[in-house]
Amino acid sequence: MKNEEAELVLRAIETLRSVRNFKSDPVSKETLNRILRAASMAASGSNTQPWEFVVIQDRDVKTRLKEPMLKRWLERLGGATGMSQRMKETYDEATEMLRNSEKVPVLTYCCLDLNRIGRGEEVRYASIYPAVQNLMLAAHALGLGTCLTIHGSTPTRGEPEVKKILGIPENIKIACLVYMGYPSRRYGRPRRRPIEDHVHYDKW
Repeated sequence: MKNEEAELVLRAIETLRSVRNFKSDPVSKETLNRILRAASMAASGSNTQPWEFVVIQDRDVKTRLKEPMLKRWLERLGGATGMSQRMKETYDEATEMLRNSEKVPVLTYCCLDLNRIGRGEEVRYASIYPAVQNLMLAAHALGLGTCLTIHGSTPTRGEPEVKKILGIPENIKIACLVYMGYPSRRYGRPRRRPIEDHVHYDKW
């Protein structure tokens, strides 16, 4: 890889951030195919490539999917106590995005085929999240924003209802839901603590 190519890759990684406000502009099938192709180039355990992607663009389907996910989310929030102001603001933004799911151009459920991957959870999720990261980076490179959520990924987050609505087979596990669209405003770089606070060489 040439230096200038490496710099572009690093810049994409360093500027990737969560986006929760999107324009209504549709995302073309060609663009989606490029993003999903990039996702499929990820590493996976024993090269099993266990990923399956369910891409939702139909507004009516998105509305139906929102109902169980929002219900479960609000139930969880109802039991939350001692939340900091910053966390409350983050949760309020997440709630607003979920309430408006039908307005987000693309919802992508990133899933695992349990028949194609080992039983250990660590292998399963290590084999899907690299693909999810690729998906988000590719979308970012093409001018789109994304937000990774776990709505619809567990029984307490509406997974059974989501799978029923979409006709997802029993052997398929939803790992996460990625919201995607063109950002409605400009975003700065994500805030991160200095890497020196997290790195340990040779010992802790």
